[in-house]
Amino acid sequence: MLKKGIFNSKEALDYLGIDKKEFENYFKNSEEISAFKEKNRWKFKKSDLDNWKNLKESRTIYLSMKEYEKCFEFAIKMVYGGLALHGIRGKRTEVQAADDVILGILAEHAIKKFLNEKFSTNIELDEEVHTEEITPQDFHRIKKKGKFVYPKLGVGVKASKMKNAYLVLGSNEVERVERKSDVYIFARVGLPSDHLFRILREHSFFGKVREYLEKNDGFKTIKKLNKIPIWICGISYFDDLEKVTEIPGQKFDGHRYVKSVSKLKNSDKDWKDFLKKL
Repeated sequence: MLKKGIFNSKEALDYLGIDKKEFENYFKNSEEISAFKEKNRWKFKKSDLDNWKNLKESRTIYLSMKEYEKCFEFAIKMVYGGLALHGIRGKRTEVQAADDVILGILAEHAIKKFLNEKFSTNIELDEEVHTEEITPQDFHRIKKKGKFVYPKLGVGVKASKMKNAYLVLGSNEVERVERKSDVYIFARVGLPSDHLFRILREHSFFGKVREYLEKNDGFKTIKKLNKIPIWICGISYFDDLEKVTEIPGQKFDGHRYVKSVSKLKNSDKDWKDFLKKL
């Protein structure tokens, strides 16, 4: 520590125990981690790091393997139930399509769990596979006074990998009336890129590969898949979204509707206010 309560970048990174790319995105791009420059070097107050760390921990939900398997099963049903295989990267395989959609499904289940555990609110998700249409709203019903009713607001859940610093919505998601939501919830999903290999690591074929990798130095190994961390980053109402053509570190082809994680509503009061309106 440089002086009492002040860290340099390396010390702050070690203290938080997160990926370097994530750390840089969080303080340079989203600015959710407070930082300041001194003699052209980034410095961090321990108190600011603690505040960020505590908020992250209070907003992280862990899904069990059983919950993960339920989500992955639904992703596969979507893919084989008519989900378009043409994505932004061109034509996808069924495995790629399932990998793309599972983040959102995991996020929905984590948010449902979060609202139940933190605010004693029961949300019902639409868990039917609709082969002919995209379901624009992710909250199907909410339990009020002992019975489930349809929410007053349309809610869209957006998920990303851990490194992303912004909620980003495509123009079609916002400008098409049938797809637009009144409020968006953003979550970061800590799903390993090799999650499919991990759940098959004990299979006879993967078992042989796993043994080979473990016996040879310099090879990565197929680790176990345990609980999945989902970081509920906050809420943005539609009217608060910013229409832009770029965000720090990324230029878009056309415009997008965005919100920095640091500007999302994420206090307990924000969540309670949202639930009152729902």
